Amino acid sequence: MQEVLDVQSRALLDGDASAMATTLSMPYRRVTLDIDLIVEKDADLHVEVDAFSNSLRNLGVNQLIRLATDAEFINDHMIEGYYVSHALRNATQMVPSYLNRIVLQNFDGAWRAVEVASEFESRGWPINLMHFATEGSVRKPKELIDQRRNVKNPLPVYQQFLDRLTDATRDQDFDAYIALCDLPYTCHGNALDTLMSTPEDVRPFFDLTVDMINGDKADTFERKAETAQFIGPDIMCGYHNSVFSKAGQEAMPTIKSRMILKHIGMGWKLKHVTNSIANETYPYGAPKPTDALPTHREIQERTKSWPTSL
Repeated sequence: MQEVLDVQSRALLDGDASAMATTLSMPYRRVTLDIDLIVEKDADLHVEVDAFSNSLRNLGVNQLIRLATDAEFINDHMIEGYYVSHALRNATQMVPSYLNRIVLQNFDGAWRAVEVASEFESRGWPINLMHFATEGSVRKPKELIDQRRNVKNPLPVYQQFLDRLTDATRDQDFDAYIALCDLPYTCHGNALDTLMSTPEDVRPFFDLTVDMINGDKADTFERKAETAQFIGPDIMCGYHNSVFSKAGQEAMPTIKSRMILKHIGMGWKLKHVTNSIANETYPYGAPKPTDALPTHREIQERTKSWPTSL
């Protein structure tokens, strides 16, 4: 963990996004006291590194020292630990030192960060060192059960959730579908943002999908998981494709999706979903698939007053 922190500190001082990228696995979750977002694209990482590096330069910082204070294995391929950041000009502290929490995952022998939380107020994104809060904590509540301790690979868990959601649609079981949702949850497209607060809000989407696979448009519907990653002790981010076919042939273009699931009670539930569709109003008669899936950061920019935090 300290080795990773040292590489990152040098990269942030130098404004070297390429070096920083070697220590991260995207998507990764970035948290301060006032933001909670997922960084998914190299371009966004460059913006983040540039902003942080420029703030160091503007403060006259020539030493960024980040010291690990404690760490433990969550499982055999994940480490969670805490470190304190010191931003200095020679021996003079330029901003108050602050606590951070980091989660590292081993990818083919390389340890990379999948979650970083810092105890200061950034007042938006990209993050810099110009603002600090006087209270708050990045430590996890002790009563929170860490799902990562029991699940080594989240991808099968994500696919299982997708299968349960799809089976509820095929069976036309709306109650089973709603039971897999943590209301309110948010639903997004390329130009559409919808807050699903009640079962009645969800019903039009459910009915639309049922009609699509039981009518003339399609006879088969599958959600196929591509990747999934833990971005918190009880939060998972996954990517999948929704495929509609008829008589074995593609009935419409594949819809790309990202879901954020939260573990509540005894199981996983849907908290955010983003689809690559061009529809501008909800409810809609049929989805209009596109090639582009909006990032979580883009969604948060569009819906700043919404409950889009993780």
